[in-house]
Amino acid sequence: MMKRLAGLMMLVWLAGGPAGAQTTRFAEPPTDFQATVEATEAVAGRSTWEARMPSAIHTPFESNNTILAYGFEPAKPSKAAVIVLPIANGRNLMLEKAVALYLANQGILGVVMPMPYQFDRGKDAKSANAMDLADPKTGLKLFFQGTYQAVSDVRRLRQWLVSQRGIDPDKVGLVGISLGSIVASVTYSIDDHFSAAVLVLCGGDLADVVWHGSRETRGLKNAIIGMGHDLEWTREMLRPVDPLTYATPQRGKGVLMVNAKDDEVFPTDSTMKLNHAYGDAELLMLPGDHYSVAIFLPSVLARTAEFLRGHLLNAPAEK
Repeated sequence: MMKRLAGLMMLVWLAGGPAGAQTTRFAEPPTDFQATVEATEAVAGRSTWEARMPSAIHTPFESNNTILAYGFEPAKPSKAAVIVLPIANGRNLMLEKAVALYLANQGILGVVMPMPYQFDRGKDAKSANAMDLADPKTGLKLFFQGTYQAVSDVRRLRQWLVSQRGIDPDKVGLVGISLGSIVASVTYSIDDHFSAAVLVLCGGDLADVVWHGSRETRGLKNAIIGMGHDLEWTREMLRPVDPLTYATPQRGKGVLMVNAKDDEVFPTDSTMKLNHAYGDAELLMLPGDHYSVAIFLPSVLARTAEFLRGHLLNAPAEK
């Protein structure tokens, strides 16, 4: 799940510029925009739709400048919605759409939003060879701009759900998985318009995540060492996109973290740093590693829905 993230991170260090030395400021996205909505084929008895709207962040790649959102409507409108953010290198959106459908079955509008350069949003960049990780300048720009854009896009999608889809402004939550959980954590932490967040396979102190040297980040760590840089330099470079930079105890009551005890990507220390930064947020620690934990998907879905219904609807999960 972290291969693409790790590749882009490597280019941050290769570029060696000052971009990572200061905390990124996430501005409120402009509200003057129009969206198009098209009904799509129902799934498991749930009405679905696809929405498109312009991103507030303009890039040289036209396909990346449009926010895509896939909605799964509950049987009875509840005025609550949850935005689901994907893993890094999934082949499709089956996992994320399964989460959104489950939430719809629990009375919450589930909306899947591919992040910048994912799936159809990245086709122009790929055709222009702009995703070539051998180019450090391109990688540096894509990583920081992509993360900043992802946070902006999530906030814009929330605005649209509230203003055009009848969602209660106090009933919008987030679910992020792996890379998506990093964006979800940062977004939730900086924007208190979001009332709850479920962070699946997430952690803080991204430099330590890289320095841990998992299969996904071992090459990156070796490259950093080879360039003469150390852990602290790495930490400073990643600070602007690190969930640990923005998490506060005041926001922790609305956070559920779901992690794996033997996660080789986000080790326990990384998990607990972010958890403590949120004031010891609720934590569901499951057996397994970053990948094998998938066998617990049914129980994770049930706990996620229960948590979100409690925070967004003040109600227990439906049986």
